[in-house]
Amino acid sequence: MFAVLVPVGPGSAELARFRDLLDSVLAYEPAGSFRLIVVDDGPRPRDFGTGATVIRTPLWREGRRPPDPLSAMVAGTVEGLRAAAGAEFVVKLDTDALVIAPFADAVRRALDGHGVVGSYDVMSNGHVRTWDWWPPLLERAARPVQVFRPPKGSLVPRVARKRRADRRMARRVLAEAVARGYEPGAHCLGGAYAVSSALLERHDLLSWRPWVGADLGEDVVVGVLAGAAGLRMASAVGPGEPFGLQQVGLPDDPETLVARGHSIIHSVKASDHGSEDELRAWFRARRLRVAS
Repeated sequence: MFAVLVPVGPGSAELARFRDLLDSVLAYEPAGSFRLIVVDDGPRPRDFGTGATVIRTPLWREGRRPPDPLSAMVAGTVEGLRAAAGAEFVVKLDTDALVIAPFADAVRRALDGHGVVGSYDVMSNGHVRTWDWWPPLLERAARPVQVFRPPKGSLVPRVARKRRADRRMARRVLAEAVARGYEPGAHCLGGAYAVSSALLERHDLLSWRPWVGADLGEDVVVGVLAGAAGLRMASAVGPGEPFGLQQVGLPDDPETLVARGHSIIHSVKASDHGSEDELRAWFRARRLRVAS
């Protein structure tokens, strides 16, 4: 059995997105074929009413306010991967992703010999991806004190202090990854990607604490962990492959994404191909036609 991991941010809009995403998953994959893991990233616990495994974002669970906009997603996603131990693989989906066709078999094929697949070095529209922004932030994760630009509206820089054990682990894991051929910053785009069981079994690596407070994307952290495990990453965004992805908006219009044979798309927010409501309505209507 595989797992579907969905972090859900605070607010009613995120809950509505989650419900539409889950409806899209269930339209194409039988409920009994996967385990649903929801990361509740709201400041107060919520009832998702789905029978899912619900994980509170560890920072909120410990009564800590996330130190930067990205750390809650880092902590929740890594904790979710730990909870998925024993799964055949995990498909991680943001709430602005959608499933538009059966995906399990396509993901199995894409993961053969790889640790993480999605949009790695190229997006579905052919745009080449780079990760030059991330290496300095990865290096910061091993520092005892990290100083960041002041938050908007403040003149006081943000200061994050790290425990010695956490910074040592960050330094060790990054060094292991580089020694195994990892390029610092390399990752699969975070909106939707799949993780193999080989990484899920590495509980010695699946710790979120070394990476919190460093302004790192959760997808970058997963890339580092895969590298340290000696696992390769790859793109699976071509015709007939599972992912039709772009960082902002959709990589093409809905009809073309369907015709290309993609199963999972991102993002239905802020797209040039229609508003979020229009795109969700288009794919919802298609699900109903397919079901009938």
